[in-house]
Amino acid sequence: MTSRKLFLIGALIGICLLSLVAWVMLAPPGNPVALIRVVDAKGNPIAGAVITPDGLRPKSGPYSSGHYGWQGNLNGVSNAPALTDADGYARVPYPQFVFERIETGQISFSVRHPDYVSDRPFREVASKPPAHAPWKVWGNYLWSRIRAVKLIAVTDPVVLNRGAVVKLSLAGDDPRLNSGQLFAQVSGVWNFRNGFWTRIESGTIIARGVPTGQRELRAFLAATNGTVRFSEVMTIDAIAGQTNTLAMQLHPGVSLRGELDSTVPRPVTNGRVIAQITPFGSRPADSPPLWHVFTAINADGSFAFNSLPDGDLEIVALCDGFVSTNGPSTFRGMRFPQKHQINSNDLTITIGMEPTACLEVRVQDDKGKPLSGAHVSTWPNVQYGGWSSTILASDCYNTMDAYETLQRTGKAPRWRTTVSSFEGETDASGAAMLRNLPVETRAFTVEHTNFYLPAVSDGSGRKIRETRITLTPGTTNHSTVQLELRNQSAITHY
Repeated sequence: MTSRKLFLIGALIGICLLSLVAWVMLAPPGNPVALIRVVDAKGNPIAGAVITPDGLRPKSGPYSSGHYGWQGNLNGVSNAPALTDADGYARVPYPQFVFERIETGQISFSVRHPDYVSDRPFREVASKPPAHAPWKVWGNYLWSRIRAVKLIAVTDPVVLNRGAVVKLSLAGDDPRLNSGQLFAQVSGVWNFRNGFWTRIESGTIIARGVPTGQRELRAFLAATNGTVRFSEVMTIDAIAGQTNTLAMQLHPGVSLRGELDSTVPRPVTNGRVIAQITPFGSRPADSPPLWHVFTAINADGSFAFNSLPDGDLEIVALCDGFVSTNGPSTFRGMRFPQKHQINSNDLTITIGMEPTACLEVRVQDDKGKPLSGAHVSTWPNVQYGGWSSTILASDCYNTMDAYETLQRTGKAPRWRTTVSSFEGETDASGAAMLRNLPVETRAFTVEHTNFYLPAVSDGSGRKIRETRITLTPGTTNHSTVQLELRNQSAITHY
């Protein structure tokens, strides 16, 4: 082969590589589509699996540790479920940007099929570096693709495994057991899924696709008079392809009654109390059979719960001007519930309370003029079991109601409600008042159709649009912020 031919071949290869690099770097923007494949343990495709997206993670870099929820329409893309075809593939559109100009790198989603154990994995769907990445980052990326002998990264398939079957019925011949609906909870599973537990006959329910291994199980019966009876929490060994058939003994639940301490003047207004019960000896990180309840606080400061299971009780309360004092914890970045134990006897408690703070925020536009119609919000958190956290007093749901709603409608209820006192809209003077804030509240944000809070560094290489605050309880605190035009300086990776 002549040197001229070698030169032409080399030139052609170089042009192809440059074209590939240019295509990767300069591909036009738009919401992309992930091709997700679902297979069984042997690599065979699974048709009819339902894939439901629920979250996003940014591409590699300072923002990649965040997990951002995706419910409904986000940046023009719906998280509507997708169904796998005969080859196990499903096309899942996803937003190009998680927020502002921070690009999506991974998506999280649930995968469900009646014959298999459900999964909720993350998958990388976009591996190329984000816009404006340095040449060194691009070089490392292209070299990694060459070493992998794959110029285009392929999303790893999702592998579903066969699960166990659990069949539950009631033990005993008490006629009261025939006057209600039987339900059950099993650990490590999202039990609020339509069709997971099904009724095969009166007093008997069955669940397929139960994850293998040691599982905690509890049955409960919702009686027609509004009371609930519970079984003991028992441990089963779930084996793929095998059926655990169990007859469960039920016993009445116990009541919890209490009041807010005398720190809170009467009448108490806008009060709510939330309780969560973890079975004795269970770890919240293992998703045990939790029992969650809430109720309003009466004007005289009293409250009551009926028909609760035994276990470790965590409880928080919030009303106008006051919040429950912190329970045991060495960390003070959020609220922690007060703790008690519920055994076989009814329990009466008094909840310690302390003053909250008010925060008046004055919002100005980019010219320093008062801005009306800006939404100001904050998000003080509470942590249960040293594991999961949520916005304080937003988790106003009852486990029993959730199961009955699922049975009646096929859909789980909303798990979170807005705490109206934690947010507000600015008036003509540019002012908004936020109330009932615990002292741990450390920041607020402002949203407006035309303006942003200026982005600031959070100390970890990321930029955020938040304003830091330090609150003094029992008083009205004040903060003034000036916004900038939304298109002035978007947050980017580089």
